[in-house]
Amino acid sequence: MNKNNYEILAPAGSFEALEAGVKAGCNAVYLGGEKFSARSKAHNFSNEDLKKAVEYAHLRNVKIYVTINILIDDTEMREAIKFTEYLYKIGVDAIIVQDLGFSLFARKLFRGMEIHASTQMAINNLYGAKTVEAFGFERVVLARETELSEIELIKEQTDLDIEGFVHGALCVCFSGECLMSSMIGARSGNRGDCAQPCRKKYEILDLDFNKVADEKYLISPKDLNTISSVKQLIDRGIYSLKIEGRMKKPEYVYQIVSSYKKAIEDEVNSEDKNNVKQIFNRGFTNGLFNGDFGRDFISYDRPDNRGVLIGEVISKTKSTYILLLNDKVNIGDGLEFNYNGNSIGLKSDFNSGNLKEYKFKTDKKIIVGSKIYKTSSKELLDSINFKLNESASYRIVNIRAEFRIDKKPVIEMECDGFVVREEIDTLVQKAQNRALDEERIRENLSKLGSTIYKAGLINIILDENIFMPKSAINELRRAAIEKLDRLFIKRDRAGIFVDNSIFNIDRKVKRSKAKLNVEINNLDDLKSLNEKKVNKIYFPIDKITDDVISYLKEKNIMLSAVFKKFQNSKQLVESFDILKNNFHLFDEVLLNNLSQISLLNGIDIVKVADIGLNAFNSYSVKCLLEMGFDRVILSPELNNRQIKVISKNFADKIEVISHGLIPVMTMVHCPMSVELNCKDTKNCIKCKYSRGFYLKDGKGEKFLVERDRETSQIFNCHPIMLAEKVKNYMSMGIENYKLNLREDIDESVNLYSDILSGKSFNSDIIKDKLVKKYGAVTNGHYNRGILNGQSV
Repeated sequence: MNKNNYEILAPAGSFEALEAGVKAGCNAVYLGGEKFSARSKAHNFSNEDLKKAVEYAHLRNVKIYVTINILIDDTEMREAIKFTEYLYKIGVDAIIVQDLGFSLFARKLFRGMEIHASTQMAINNLYGAKTVEAFGFERVVLARETELSEIELIKEQTDLDIEGFVHGALCVCFSGECLMSSMIGARSGNRGDCAQPCRKKYEILDLDFNKVADEKYLISPKDLNTISSVKQLIDRGIYSLKIEGRMKKPEYVYQIVSSYKKAIEDEVNSEDKNNVKQIFNRGFTNGLFNGDFGRDFISYDRPDNRGVLIGEVISKTKSTYILLLNDKVNIGDGLEFNYNGNSIGLKSDFNSGNLKEYKFKTDKKIIVGSKIYKTSSKELLDSINFKLNESASYRIVNIRAEFRIDKKPVIEMECDGFVVREEIDTLVQKAQNRALDEERIRENLSKLGSTIYKAGLINIILDENIFMPKSAINELRRAAIEKLDRLFIKRDRAGIFVDNSIFNIDRKVKRSKAKLNVEINNLDDLKSLNEKKVNKIYFPIDKITDDVISYLKEKNIMLSAVFKKFQNSKQLVESFDILKNNFHLFDEVLLNNLSQISLLNGIDIVKVADIGLNAFNSYSVKCLLEMGFDRVILSPELNNRQIKVISKNFADKIEVISHGLIPVMTMVHCPMSVELNCKDTKNCIKCKYSRGFYLKDGKGEKFLVERDRETSQIFNCHPIMLAEKVKNYMSMGIENYKLNLREDIDESVNLYSDILSGKSFNSDIIKDKLVKKYGAVTNGHYNRGILNGQSV
């Protein structure tokens, strides 16, 4: 663990943004290569750019972290490891990872480089942190929803560095668990290609499809801003203060980094805070961890940059408008005139000076009463760019030089623990005319303006009456600086050998008959289920009530306990206690979060990896089985081709979701809280909409939302129905098939039971019912997948 108090971690989507972060005073930068990055639309860095970035940053005492934070396909694993080997060799300080199979490969191979668990790994509590610590990771990047008390627990009970987001755009869904963009249009956040459906408008309908609320941006979060509380986050245990923004411009990076640095050093003022707002904002939230909820968290009126409110249009005569201003406008400023959500944007062609009322002519049709926002400030951008063009020093160097007649001149430089010694072949001569004095030598040795160094102590030893050409002294200084540069750029790492045999999986599949597993959510559905036709019954662990227990005992039924995707430590332990207290009722558990691996370690019960663990390739399946899992439910983002590859070695140990609604978002936020103006989660249990409601998008698609305690789940608008595809999976030898059932339980079980038994079947009745309710059924990713349009 680092001994320093904090690290400011800046984003970089381009080399210019990297430079901006460093010049603003960051301690580390995170960026992505041309592949394997969760910001595929950013400019990103070629291999050559990455090497240049490492050299630039290390010279300036800044670390470089490279994102390999997507789910990786079987066909990409060798390339991902080869890319990581390159990063290792050029001195990258750490990689940020999501994919479980890749992560454990990387940890085993690249011991000299830190591995950081990405926020895409969805770690939000102590037990999740303990899991990745056991994997050998050095740092955990916490989910943005992580509670402050959990941060303190992780600090106290692990040796991990803790990284947390402090500023910028927020995902409304727990990162790594959002499938909404993927299921709607095959653009997956888990592949860095999210289409941001959270930034769209939605209506609210009740369960009978009656309209409850008009269109708003109900799941579009404000931007996080903790500039007033960042020191408290450090005190809680956040070491690395992460700024979101790899899609942002260099000016944004500079402003945010410099302002947070000032805040930590108690130097931030109102102008800095206003500049933070001016550079970009969707409105600001203090974050869920600071108690914001509902309208305090969601930018429900608009999803984009709103700038700073500077005035109002108070009157109009023909094409002349009177603007009432509380801030000056300069030529080149971006302005927006907004009236009840209708906006007109333009670039200013005037200077208002200090006038409070300004006459403004335009042919644009602006409504009197419009609010005036400054969406960009030419003055601020010019100020930032001036600073970006200034030279800066980052390291103090102490110099000792010796000049003896008829000997080679010698220079020693000491900087941040490194000492270099250099000499040149030119001999020091006895002066024939004007001798070289100490002051002139000192002046030449101090000329470090084009380097990253600033001269500290200078100690010069010289004979009397000497002479050396100025060019020779400059050559001596430059040679020492170059040697010092190489020491800062270099990373001493043991050589590695990547044996290609590690990619070979040769496991023998044990053939057995196909099995039907069903997930249901309540006692009524349990009662309607013919348990004799199914292999396993999946049931939420936190919905085990006395009535459920009585029914299980009466019918002599055992369940598979499904753990939730997200809980804090207290809630997770409560679920664990239900398991312990009713151990005889469960024959296995389904785990949906890395935290549950740590908590259930050593518990003698069959473990199944559910979709929350994002098993996307053979290597992740292999890792999970080696951890003691009995089988693995594959990611619903896999297509037929990918599943076929995995099935070659693991057909008897994998499970495919074949029917039902897929959860596409899991979040703390409740969309209904925006409409009802809820201030917290205290009334969630009593809320009449707790049974569910629908979000309706602009295309008329309806997404079911269910609120369970302090978590909401959004389900895909169309249920998956693979009745016609299951036989293909059976031909691959796949044994286990999962149904997510909310309706037509008996009919659905009978249908898929017949399919798995090889009997003739007719799926039209169920299909027609689902189409009537949901508008359509879908094959999900059976054909398309999420690999940039690759299909079967």
